[in-house]
Amino acid sequence: MLSPLHPYWNVRSIVENNPQVIEVSMSYYCYCPQTVADSRVILNLSSAQFLDLHHVENIIAETPPENELAMHSNVKLAAGSDQHLVMIDMSTGAKAHLEKLRAYLGDEFFQQISWFTSGRSFHGYGDDLLGERDWRKFMGLLLLANKPRIEPTVDPRWIGHRLLAGYSALRWTKNTSNYLAIPSRMQVNGAQKEVFRQVGASGKPLRP
Repeated sequence: MLSPLHPYWNVRSIVENNPQVIEVSMSYYCYCPQTVADSRVILNLSSAQFLDLHHVENIIAETPPENELAMHSNVKLAAGSDQHLVMIDMSTGAKAHLEKLRAYLGDEFFQQISWFTSGRSFHGYGDDLLGERDWRKFMGLLLLANKPRIEPTVDPRWIGHRLLAGYSALRWTKNTSNYLAIPSRMQVNGAQKEVFRQVGASGKPLRP
């Protein structure tokens, strides 16, 4: 049975609250450190398949040896366009780095992100969908949160890989020795978000 702290439940709530979403994307992938390789077997699921817990649990259970399962940001809408889930891959597991991101994005924005500890770092998920242009702006904003000559706040290689691929992706399994744990939901100062909004570095909403 999938843990109630697994990120599936966060993404599931987004799909349930956005009936225009008709398809989501996942992948089996093999981690290749310090390369530009991004070898993946893409899995496209209808929203009905994704909302079927047993179906998703089977996909997780069938992750091939030496592979992991990842959730992708890109979702397909009934109108034919693609939008993106909001995803963040932090650089380390130090909570001080979360506070650095809070200071850059603003307290309101920060509190509207669900955080998951992934073993060595943190993963963040928003509650809204971004159009292609705003998704790229958001990824650029995450990159700018990293200050020169200071340990990165958000994983810059993750940003680079995801911009090259055209979608974000975050791991959902712990199927190899490359990782320490399955991502699990955490609390940040006891606060959890209610609604995610598109917000820029100034704290002003980003509009499509």
